[in-house]
Amino acid sequence: MRSVLWPEDLGGIIVNLNLDTIFSPLMNPALNEFQAWALENPEEGLSKTMLPAIALIEGLIANEPTYLPAKRLAFGNNFCCAGQVVMGEFATLEEALTSPQARGWRLGTSVLDPDLSPNQDVGGRNLFLLSLSDREPDGSSNHAAFRSCMQKYLFNSATTDRQEDETSRRLLDRLAADYIEMPHGAGETFFTDVRRGWMGFLVPYLHYVIFGINPDDKSAIELLTDLHYIRQSPAHYFAVAGSLLQSLNLFGHGDLSALIERAATIYENSPALADFEVSSENNGMTRRELAKLMTAIMGIAGLQGPLHLGYTAMGYRPLPAYKGTQTAQINPTDFWDDLDLDDRQSIELFLLECGRLWAPVSATHRVATEPFTATVGGKQRTFPAGTKVLIPLSLGLLDGSFWGSTVYEFNAKRENLCPYHMGFHAVGDRSAGRICPAKDIALKMLVDVISTVGKVRRSSAPNLQQ
Repeated sequence: MRSVLWPEDLGGIIVNLNLDTIFSPLMNPALNEFQAWALENPEEGLSKTMLPAIALIEGLIANEPTYLPAKRLAFGNNFCCAGQVVMGEFATLEEALTSPQARGWRLGTSVLDPDLSPNQDVGGRNLFLLSLSDREPDGSSNHAAFRSCMQKYLFNSATTDRQEDETSRRLLDRLAADYIEMPHGAGETFFTDVRRGWMGFLVPYLHYVIFGINPDDKSAIELLTDLHYIRQSPAHYFAVAGSLLQSLNLFGHGDLSALIERAATIYENSPALADFEVSSENNGMTRRELAKLMTAIMGIAGLQGPLHLGYTAMGYRPLPAYKGTQTAQINPTDFWDDLDLDDRQSIELFLLECGRLWAPVSATHRVATEPFTATVGGKQRTFPAGTKVLIPLSLGLLDGSFWGSTVYEFNAKRENLCPYHMGFHAVGDRSAGRICPAKDIALKMLVDVISTVGKVRRSSAPNLQQ
């Protein structure tokens, strides 16, 4: 069993699934029909009773990468999943990703617990960017203000400079040395050891680049590794599961709230926030609030998206076995071994193609601000304002009507890969202000990794030398 099980399962709770056994009853047309009816009629007693349970259970299962594509095969582009309406046509997704979004308490398909969110867990105001709407009912926009504050202090020219300096280079060289010294085949320790190899690189590197935290500060790096990778902090934020993990002290979650506060203190005292000033432009966000927000952002996104894209690109596991395809037989490392490792654009396209065939973030969501009509289950239905609508990024990335007949094949030179990629909560670089703020940092880091590690990979295997 691998050390990090996210997002295919939740903190090790869902493991070794017989996916056909799980999927079959959930593909029943009657379940799709019931969800559609319940979403059309949310005030009905049966809707209020059943829909939350369906949303909770199916929301966890739907993190498995083949699930949404299987639902699309069964029901067409529009269907219901985890208490949400799913509209999977490429043009519809493009519009959703480039328009303002009202939000609720969801992480893709899964339901979140507001009481465990950053800052609300200590009785403060909601800081959680993933749950904040672009426009609040009172006309304010905490989302824009808090995101602007985060970008001002954490994603700026100093961040870019650190990514180019000798310290970052040293960490990359250490990663390359680990690759040579550690078993690095599918499922092997280069990918599963939390203190060396891939995870042992990501924690110090990203915390140095983003926060300026000394990567040789052993106590800080060990605490952050413990929180985000060993105890798998993302599981903390899930409805029911997070509270259960904490109350039963499973996977070390009994004192996770205290550990989160300690991590927030590390972030609060980091060089990146040394000159922090409270500003009305940022809706009065405090240094502690930004630090607390980042405990969730780093756990859920910053240390998970790159982790999983690196897993795919460097051969930790096979690509998903999408029904009716041969994608699982594709080995991305074959394409890695053919890359010009000094051609950064080619490497970036290789990474984007890896992320197209297995999106590290499979879905996001919005809340309908007005009634809308969609064809679901073969008939037109009108859903009320407040309906949760899934934005399945993975379905957009695997839409044959846009990508063509080779959609399930690996082709890093495919047309429109860069300008229409949906892997960073945008369409290429187009969004309505919710594009991943660390997109450029993540891609640069991953290009550096694929180049640096690729060169030692070839030097240690003569048959790979070009």
